[in-house]
Order: sequence, then C-alpha cells, then structure tokens
Amino acid sequence: MKLKLSVPQWHYSMLLDRDRVAVFKEAIEKTVKPGDVVYDLGTGSGILAMIASRITKNVYAVELDPITYEYARENIKINNFGNINLVEADASEYDFKEPADVIIAEMLDTALITEPQVPVLNSILKKGLLKERGKLIPERAHNTAQVVMAKMGYIYYDEEVISEPISEEIHYSTVDFYKINKEEVSYNLKFKLKDIKLNVENMPLGIRLNTYTELNEKIIAGSTPMLNPPLIIPIENPTIEDGTLNIKLSYKMGGDLESINIKCL
Repeated sequence: MKLKLSVPQWHYSMLLDRDRVAVFKEAIEKTVKPGDVVYDLGTGSGILAMIASRITKNVYAVELDPITYEYARENIKINNFGNINLVEADASEYDFKEPADVIIAEMLDTALITEPQVPVLNSILKKGLLKERGKLIPERAHNTAQVVMAKMGYIYYDEEVISEPISEEIHYSTVDFYKINKEEVSYNLKFKLKDIKLNVENMPLGIRLNTYTELNEKIIAGSTPMLNPPLIIPIENPTIEDGTLNIKLSYKMGGDLESINIKCL
C-alpha cells in the first residue's frame, strides 16, 4: 500500500519505523472485517485509519492535537479516503454515535507512562463503546524490569541498549486493555544481581523498563525505535544485601516521567 503522507516533524520518525507500522498493519488486516465500525484513537498521521478503511467503510479517526489533526485531514484528502470520519477531539470525551467492533489505540510508551493509552481506554470501556465481542489493537502490554549500569543520573530512553545489565529481566505486570485498569500503580520487585568484581553500592545503578506489545494472540512486538524504547530510571543510594536489590517501583499510567518513583526496601 503506497500512500502520500505529510506529517509534523515529530511524527516523521514514527513513519520511518517500518517494524512499528508493519506490526500494526498486520494486526489490523487480520482483525478488521467488512462492515465493522472501527475507531482509531490518537490517529496521528491517519495511516492506521487508512489501513482499516481499505477493509471497512466506517472508520472514526480521532486526534486531539490540532496541528497533527490538520496533517491527518490533508493526508486523508490527498489519498482519497472518503470513508474516514476524522474528528478533532479528546477520544476519552468524544460522543461517538455508535459502538465499535474494533478499536485501534496506538497511544503507547514504555510501561504506558507518558501516553494516555490506559485512561483513554478506561473511559471508552466505561461508556460501553466496545461491542460485546469487539476487538482491541493492541490487546495487552507486558512490562519487564532489569537492573543495569546507568549511564546518566536522570531518567532517559536507552534506545541504543547501551546500559550493561547486571540482573535478569523479570516480568512484573501485564496490562489487559479489555479491563478497567488502575492508573496509579506500584510494584515490589526483587533482583538478584550478577556476580561482578566492582562494589555495586558505589556504582550508578538503574532500572531498565521494557514493554512488549501484544497486538493479538499471535503478534507480540518488542521495542522498536519509536515503539516503547527501553526506559532507564536511576536508583539513588541503592541498598544491596547479599547480592539482592529490593525496590518499590511506582508511577502513573497516562501521567508523565515525573510520576516515577523508586524506593529501596
């Protein structure tokens, strides 16, 4: 599928991330059926709505940012997609006229912290806007954590995966988007550190968060440059006992990086 697309600068990298676009395209084509009512929440450039609209003729594409909305409007127009109802609105507040058979929501970020995936889908589900046997894309997010050697003293994205791991990667949560999820969460995590010669108590340690996106039961995407890049959170004054690090990790999904807190136990 070849499209003419115009996007704001901050969206350009997303379109260049072919793995990200490809997994969503595959999931949409395997899920959407002719006659389905489809929502694309946070449509951005409109590309996912356009993929869906080639299968069905009833697509609602919702975008909150007015600048991005104008780009999406132009993209839909120049590519002759007359069956997309583009709406400039907050998807959590918009009054949809009919419930959806399929909801596409690519408002994702690592651990679902800085993007509104969870609060928006919570609102959609509370309003009963997903039909009884309706499908979500993605369906779940699986979060993991790992102790690493932090390269910086502040929270950063480890896009090049350069921070040396000193523990195993552990799974600490699965967020099921078919359920109403708590937005403020906390987890007690225990890590057994690898044997290293250096004194870890004097080393800059951090927790690396990774998110694996389950688009459907057969498609699970790991990190790509523009889809959930690894997030490093430095640990202040880590307490290590018998090679073990115990922490309490808390944050708000749909909040911001400032909501993240790590406390040694």
